[in-house]
Amino acid sequence: MKLYSAFALAVGAFLSSSPTTAASNMLLMGRDLVDILTEIGVSSKQKQAILKLSDDPDGDYRTDHFTRDESKAALREYLFAEASEGDMDEESVESIASVLGLGAMYPSEAGAEAAAAMLQNGPVDAVYDLATEGNMVRMGRGPSDTFRTSSGSDHFNGIWGYATGGREYALQCHGEGLAIIDVTDPANTFRVQLIPMGGGGIWRDVATHFDETSGKTFAYVGAQGTQGGGNPDLYVIDLSNLSGDVNSPNGENSNPIPAGTAGYQNLGFTGLTHTINVARGLLFLNTAGSTNGCRVYDLTANPRSPSFLFGTGGTSRDCHDSYVRENIDGKDVLFVSDGRGRRERFYDISNVDSSWPAGVVPPLIGSTASISGIYDHESWLSEDNRYLYVFDESNAEDIIVWDVSDLANPVGPIAIMQYSEQGSRDSIPHNGSIRGSYLYASYYTAGFRVFDISNPFLPVEVGKVENFRDPEGNGSRPSQVVTDYLGAWNHHMLPSGNIIINDVMTGLFIVRADPPYAAPDSPAVTAQRETNGDVTLNWNPVANARGYSVERSLDGGANYEVVAEHLVSESFLDISVAGQAATYVVKAVNGEGVAASAEVTSTPGTPTPPPPSPSPPTVTPAPTNAPTAPPTIPSPTVSPTPGPTKAPSRSPTDQPTKAPTVAPVLKYRCEKNNVQLSDTQICDTGIDVDATCSAEDVGLDVSCGGGGRKCRIASCGGGGGPGPTPSPPTDSPPTITPPPTPAPPPPSPSPPTQCPVCGNGDTCCPADGQCQTKGKPRDRACV
Repeated sequence: MKLYSAFALAVGAFLSSSPTTAASNMLLMGRDLVDILTEIGVSSKQKQAILKLSDDPDGDYRTDHFTRDESKAALREYLFAEASEGDMDEESVESIASVLGLGAMYPSEAGAEAAAAMLQNGPVDAVYDLATEGNMVRMGRGPSDTFRTSSGSDHFNGIWGYATGGREYALQCHGEGLAIIDVTDPANTFRVQLIPMGGGGIWRDVATHFDETSGKTFAYVGAQGTQGGGNPDLYVIDLSNLSGDVNSPNGENSNPIPAGTAGYQNLGFTGLTHTINVARGLLFLNTAGSTNGCRVYDLTANPRSPSFLFGTGGTSRDCHDSYVRENIDGKDVLFVSDGRGRRERFYDISNVDSSWPAGVVPPLIGSTASISGIYDHESWLSEDNRYLYVFDESNAEDIIVWDVSDLANPVGPIAIMQYSEQGSRDSIPHNGSIRGSYLYASYYTAGFRVFDISNPFLPVEVGKVENFRDPEGNGSRPSQVVTDYLGAWNHHMLPSGNIIINDVMTGLFIVRADPPYAAPDSPAVTAQRETNGDVTLNWNPVANARGYSVERSLDGGANYEVVAEHLVSESFLDISVAGQAATYVVKAVNGEGVAASAEVTSTPGTPTPPPPSPSPPTVTPAPTNAPTAPPTIPSPTVSPTPGPTKAPSRSPTDQPTKAPTVAPVLKYRCEKNNVQLSDTQICDTGIDVDATCSAEDVGLDVSCGGGGRKCRIASCGGGGGPGPTPSPPTDSPPTITPPPTPAPPPPSPSPPTQCPVCGNGDTCCPADGQCQTKGKPRDRACV
């Protein structure tokens, strides 16, 4: 764990995960620190004080500002002092900390509580031998003579792909310009053309636009920073001169694209492109490190003359990167990663086209909460439009997962993840993308990492490419993972399925991702009706399943709804079907697919005898109250998984594009601070004076983690009990352990007659027979 480990520390303590040394502070984005401090709004006196604390106050581009722990700790102390005296507001403190990598300054209690309940909050598990590269296969490298090397401009950076006919190309950015590499045969790559460009020694990026009028594809290449010399301008390049003939390629260094209106042109737009994005006929110049935000231009009227439409800039709105997803509930949405603003913002750009009035910012749909200490670098949305993966470049969190099923009210973080070796080898993520149920991440010195995210609450790592640590792929590993801005910068997926990766120092890699394992088999499910009418489902463990979902039908299988998902063990208790017949389907999921069980039906009546067992069957709570979601966060919602034999109802509220909330199917009625306790919490922390539960839970065996370990709720109630004790092996029914003498008698297992069944997950307060709103502080005694 990274950032949230700081919640347990004094607010002035510096994060232990911060690097001891680093070669540069890349988050200055090539700009003078004084200019950034001015934009943030600090006074001249404060600027002078901050510069005095810096490692090196000389030079226009201070790459070594605050790269040592000692200087960072001194600056944190100064910023806290200024804020405590009322001379600097907290947002300014947070912005400075984000840009200079100081770590969390004012972490929220809500964030700490959410992190404590996360199923994934730290390095993920690798499900392959780390001595290998898992599911990744190296196909080839870029040509060794792509660029000459010169001081200040020898960095590779952005990359994109272009395919025409039977040929594929890598559009490879570098401090010297853009190289067009033929990668049709990954084992025999060659440079077709180098287009020299100014600036961009560290930051240059590229994206493409297909012009429907001319039928041509244009590449747009922009830069930021003057490293390497010259102006960091924006170029447009007509790619129609590249060969699409699989049997007749352009020759090596044949330079088929001429300068001028028939080929490539310098459009100006100097210094506005830290990163670049093209979507819906719009060009997005992401300025980063400034108040310009994302500057958006129309390309449809004239692709060689972009026309300005609007910008998203402002205080803490520096737009490091942007991303567009079309048709989310009928809206085209612009996702903006606001760097030192430490959050994602979502704009509705459905109506933005060439006729959009210049300067009018489209409607803001919503935003994530800001997270102290991060630098919101880039994001990518899962293919079902539910989960947003945010990449933090400040080395505080790494990858943050938000539930954005409702863009106006994002939930989370629901998970925080780092690559599998983060605990021993600290690296920084840079850029990511998602294809299917796999997240691909350019992870600087940790190389290129691949994650199965079919269960967003518990992702796993399935492969890697050690492009930094072992560029030749021979296992020699001449370099080691370090906390620096070297290694994998970015990547792009080609239509062939090949992936091109740009390494900051060693250039182009062409790789392929193979399936890490087969799709899961169908689980075999049994249903048992308990004496109180509840239904217990059990199923066999499925190899390589990353999670399970439960779908239920109350009309004989005609319509289904998802009542639980992202389960990580093989049982489930449904307490909401007493007196009703219910049909169930359980699905196992991993990155390769979904497998559904046969339908199983339970009808009310005489309970099915339980199978011989020393204890009742293991059951797993729904994610509503399991540790897969923070206690203050609504439960995860429905995955768009295929139906068994009949299509399940996607939503009981007739909103087919919205996923329904998981039904409140609970295993226990035990609570602590109005939050349902999970089996792990009960087993590991016990029941204390703040916990309450109903009498029928006393003596109930519960599962605890892996290995079949079980424990028993010994007592509940205001007086507290000794906590759970291991369940002894016995063939006799479990003995109910009474509460200690000081404890009050357990409450009635059912609410009084004057208290109706409470809706929306609320609970009944037996003290006065009134419904108690779930998640709200108790406003009266309720035991």
